[in-house]
Amino acid sequence: MKKLYSQMTLAELEQEMKSLREELDRAEFPSQRSVIERKYYTAQAYTLDPSNFPPGVYKVEHVQLPFILSYVNGIMAWGTLGEEPDASFPISMLTRL
Repeated sequence: MKKLYSQMTLAELEQEMKSLREELDRAEFPSQRSVIERKYYTAQAYTLDPSNFPPGVYKVEHVQLPFILSYVNGIMAWGTLGEEPDASFPISMLTRL
């Protein structure tokens, strides 16, 4: 059975991300791409330091609306996206505005 991303070393996470990128290149359907892409962002989030994501306004990959980050819990950023008060994304999907 595969390890959880939270149990992997940095080298294992990098190998997993490489494997997911290859899988993404072979994906045939948009739904497959979405699932693989989300796995990639989740694995990548474990390579980042959550303390580098203070509250503020961020751009989220593939999302047009600005994301107002309230707090980070583990690898997940929680905040407001447009009218949605409880939105969350892996921190790897965020870029500070």
